[in-house]
Amino acid sequence: MDSDSHGAADVTRRGVLAGALVLGGLALPGRPWPASAADDPAPAVAALRRLLPEHHDQFTLRPLAADGTDRFRVTGRTGRITVEGTSPAVLLTGVHTYLRRTVHASVSWTGDQLALPRRLPAPADELTGTANVPHRFVLNDTDEGYTGPYRDWDTWQRELDVLAAHGVNRILVYVGADAVYYDTFRRFPYTDAELRSWIPAPAHQPWWLLQNMSGFGGPVSPRLIERRAELAGRIVDRVRELGMTPVLPGYFGTVPDDFPARYGGDAAVVAQGTWGAFRRPDWLDPRTTAFRDVAAAFYRAQSDRFGDSTMYKMDLLHEGGNAGDVPVGEAARAVEAALQRAHPGAVWAILGWQTNPPRALLDAVDKTRMLIVDGLSDRFPTVTDRESDWGGTPYAYGSIWNFGGHTAIGANTPDWVEWYPKWRDKNGSRLSGIAAMPEASDNNAPALALLTDLAWTPGTIDLDDWFAAHAVSRYGGADPHAAAAWRALRATAYGTRRTDSWSEAPDGVFGARPSLTATKAASWSPEAARYDTAAFDPALSELLEIREELRDSPAYRYDIVDVARQVLSNRSRLLLPQIRAAHDAGDKTLFGTLTRTWLSWMDLLDELLSTSRPHLLGSWLAQARAWGADRAERDRLEYDARSILTTWGGRANSDEGLHDYANREWAGLVGGLYRTRWQTYFDTLSCGRDPATIDWFALEDAWAHGHETHPTEPHGSPYALARRVRDVLASAPYQSTLTAVADRGAVARNSPAVVTLALTHRNGFAPAHEVALAFKLPAGLTAHPLDPVEAATLSPGETLTARFEIRLSGAPGTRGGRLVAVATQRDGGRTVAPLRLTTATEAGEPQRTVTS
Repeated sequence: MDSDSHGAADVTRRGVLAGALVLGGLALPGRPWPASAADDPAPAVAALRRLLPEHHDQFTLRPLAADGTDRFRVTGRTGRITVEGTSPAVLLTGVHTYLRRTVHASVSWTGDQLALPRRLPAPADELTGTANVPHRFVLNDTDEGYTGPYRDWDTWQRELDVLAAHGVNRILVYVGADAVYYDTFRRFPYTDAELRSWIPAPAHQPWWLLQNMSGFGGPVSPRLIERRAELAGRIVDRVRELGMTPVLPGYFGTVPDDFPARYGGDAAVVAQGTWGAFRRPDWLDPRTTAFRDVAAAFYRAQSDRFGDSTMYKMDLLHEGGNAGDVPVGEAARAVEAALQRAHPGAVWAILGWQTNPPRALLDAVDKTRMLIVDGLSDRFPTVTDRESDWGGTPYAYGSIWNFGGHTAIGANTPDWVEWYPKWRDKNGSRLSGIAAMPEASDNNAPALALLTDLAWTPGTIDLDDWFAAHAVSRYGGADPHAAAAWRALRATAYGTRRTDSWSEAPDGVFGARPSLTATKAASWSPEAARYDTAAFDPALSELLEIREELRDSPAYRYDIVDVARQVLSNRSRLLLPQIRAAHDAGDKTLFGTLTRTWLSWMDLLDELLSTSRPHLLGSWLAQARAWGADRAERDRLEYDARSILTTWGGRANSDEGLHDYANREWAGLVGGLYRTRWQTYFDTLSCGRDPATIDWFALEDAWAHGHETHPTEPHGSPYALARRVRDVLASAPYQSTLTAVADRGAVARNSPAVVTLALTHRNGFAPAHEVALAFKLPAGLTAHPLDPVEAATLSPGETLTARFEIRLSGAPGTRGGRLVAVATQRDGGRTVAPLRLTTATEAGEPQRTVTS
């Protein structure tokens, strides 16, 4: 079918789907795959032409008879590669497996490596793959807001091709839901203006669909609603063409304001209170005739726009919703009944998150028609028995390795390869899929590749072997430096475990609202580094040494920038405590030096990011403005796109914790808003003013409403800037941490204190030379070293520890107070750590001094 043909697309969207997909033995309606091998698998052929324009004609694609399990087989001879598969998407999975294993090539969210020989070689042996779970689900409810609310068809088409190549078959599609809600409630009746004011601007729509808020960034225009519906139609048609399932939003009761008065009858709503500081839309009691009527209208409007599907995603009472006096089980049965009336046999997909879904919901519905996409499989150590937690409901092992679109590298991959096969293979397992659900996609490409590989790999995956193979297919050939780089990445950012209750890597402090005590940018991000950042640094050095012929691919250019970005980002957590220590020690000279270093590293980071198209703020903003019909609409959409990254909402929402939730290290953000904030903060401290007087929201909101332009095309050499990052940091001081710990809080004439200093060198690019530890003491105190206080060198990660005995040597009445531990290095670096000791002075008769 030609999806560019309006008539054909309309027939597909409005038609009743045939064929079968299988869920735990349950036959469901779905798009048919050709019954005869003579049928041309045109959608896969077309996708292959897009992915491999110069080599697509060397592949012969043939369907395999479907037997309820997806599988592929790759055979052939030089220049004639035959791929057989059970759906067009599975054919592309087979092609991608051939590319990775035979010709060292790959496609990904973050750049392809497709430097192929003129004639493709035959695979050494037959390549086969069989999916071990029926559901390979992808995309988070928030993806549309955090990844690209203003993506165009070309971008979406590329996204679907990449997902098919990775073996995915269930794709969440939220775009276009605004048109469905608009069509539905025009019947009840609400005016055009009322509904367009109720529907948020695109970047904020996911949270409206989750019943968290409404209206922000609007009103949306009729043209915008229709253009998004047209795009959604093309997306769902293409998903079906490729033999995958579009997972569409279901209806669970969200209504505009004042619904009972508009409907009359038995309409009853439960006020949902607030989410953050947003007022949540009302929830229509699902037990009512009103709910049945609205749900029928919703599904009818959805089918008219986009056709039918076999899976619908919805969550009742998401993140603090209020059930009021409505029994959750009864509500769930009514929601399920409405779905089944509209789409008999359809599966209800629901998110496993916090206390969702409650057992009362699961125990009330047909579990065989449910799929829980678990967002916490790799986050909490206590999550071990989902069969017990969810009463035997089918579920997908899922990960949210990214929140808000943070650009941090990393994922809990050791947990994936350990726990997925255990959960899959245990007696009575109800594990039925995988769920790749970063809150924003298009980063951490190895995470997508590995998680989806689990669904196609019998037994277990050896991480060392997997990352070694990834290094080869990522850059186009074996290289010892590429292998070493990915060993370092696998052991650090991709080696974290769920034992600390996190699934994502920490965000960078450059993007935080300024504070000397900042440990994260987003309110709900990890506070500490989850891996050894000094051990991460060699990944950059090794990537820079990869032989030149392997550097000319989008994949390499992305990685060299992203790893260098992460190296600099990690420095923010290293340098800020030193800035605080200098401030607390009253060392104005050192404070000035360190803050200038901080800003210079931000400038270097922004310059690095400017070389990479995926790291450009300008592209994000230009996409938003391109959807506007006139200046006023373009300005509104740009505000929508800017605010989701920064303030998120108004002052109350922002200050409750949503500001910078979607922070990311992009050119234009780092060198723009983020640098402005830190410069403002440091200037305030330097002048002795109270930084509490700074109105951060006002500053951020002014930026969010701004319209300054940013480059939409990269400039500069990714390799050259990454090398400069390495060279600057290899020679820069201020990359060690110093701690000072006293064995007691007071020192007296006959009772000295022992203070232990520990200096750890955190620069993974070079050792520290001529390191020395000392004290700057107030009058009346002396420090006597008990251990060696110097080291000729400290290797990355190495620590110099020395104890000092602090004695009170002054006359009676001497006051001690603040001590400052000082570490110096040959390069001029100086690190301080202030410490306060109380002095106990001698009392006159008849009192006596007691020290504890």
